[in-house]
Amino acid sequence: MIKDEILKQKKEVSPLMYTLYPAAGGYFMVPAAAAEGLKLAGASQLKCLLAVCRRMGAPVEANQIAKETGLSPEDVKDALCFWIEKGLIVDNGEAPQKDEKEPAKEAEPAENPANLPETKESSLPERKKIPKIKPTTAQINNRCNEDSQIRELFLQAQIILGRTIGYDTQAQLLMCCDYLGLPVPVVLMICEYARSLGHSGIGYIVRIAENWAQEGILTLEAANERIAALEKRDKLWLAFSAAVHITNPTPSARMSGYLLHWSRDLGYSTDELVAAYYEMADHTEKFSPAYMDKVLSSWHEKGLKNIDQINAYLLDYQKQQLEKTKQKQPPAPLKKKEPAATSYDIQTAEQKAALGAPVYKRRKKK
Repeated sequence: MIKDEILKQKKEVSPLMYTLYPAAGGYFMVPAAAAEGLKLAGASQLKCLLAVCRRMGAPVEANQIAKETGLSPEDVKDALCFWIEKGLIVDNGEAPQKDEKEPAKEAEPAENPANLPETKESSLPERKKIPKIKPTTAQINNRCNEDSQIRELFLQAQIILGRTIGYDTQAQLLMCCDYLGLPVPVVLMICEYARSLGHSGIGYIVRIAENWAQEGILTLEAANERIAALEKRDKLWLAFSAAVHITNPTPSARMSGYLLHWSRDLGYSTDELVAAYYEMADHTEKFSPAYMDKVLSSWHEKGLKNIDQINAYLLDYQKQQLEKTKQKQPPAPLKKKEPAATSYDIQTAEQKAALGAPVYKRRKKK
């Protein structure tokens, strides 16, 4: 009897209803279309959306959102990609950092030092990019049911990155395998390498995956070799930037391609890069990796393998230029010789001799 009475009271109680506290104040608008993405949006996506909406249309940088949400800048950019693809947020581009020494547009060389041959800029080939259209949640679930390796990919990726991965990260990891053709172990190796650098965002992982797929790095052996080359590149940047007083902690994507080419293909180290930097600084006003590449490629073609050979070559080149400059200068005009000045006048001496012998008068005593 008592039990029936309790059940009756529970049925009469209305369900819980939630609403905003009227005195909270300080409201800002959120687009109604954002509600359509609530099922797929994760915690990071919602945090970043609120951080952008509270600006009421004013632009905000990823670094500022990272400070407010506790996420890393890379995670912020990845989270915002979710809303950018839904058309709720527009990427206006972030303002350049003040300590960035590499200009957006590289300066053209003022002249060709040491008769450098014209060389093509060494840059990474165009990446095979993942399409913007991502698989649906149902398609991702189907792939997990079909292939146990895909389920293992998502599980291990969460362990490596140290966070729960949502729809966006799962979709892009799946595309790395199904669209780019990378094996699951290789994708996990990319995740491990990105995490070691402090970049756990999916955007950074995808950029590496696109480069590797373009260059045919599809095995664990090739991936190990590439990671060894990348680690050597990172150490090279730290030593080079410290030597020439560049304050950027990491190189740009374009500079990374040059560093990889200079260290892996040309076999140069920090000393050779510093020499090329100062050679560039003598002829350009701004930092130009393209100019440095021409200098280093020219030295490599001449068979200069180390800093001692480069210094000897530069010294010899300076001597040759000095000799050419001397040969071009016209000879100095000859000066006319003026008659030597005499200490006496011959005419005055003859006149005095004609007057007779000189007479000396004695001085009177006082």
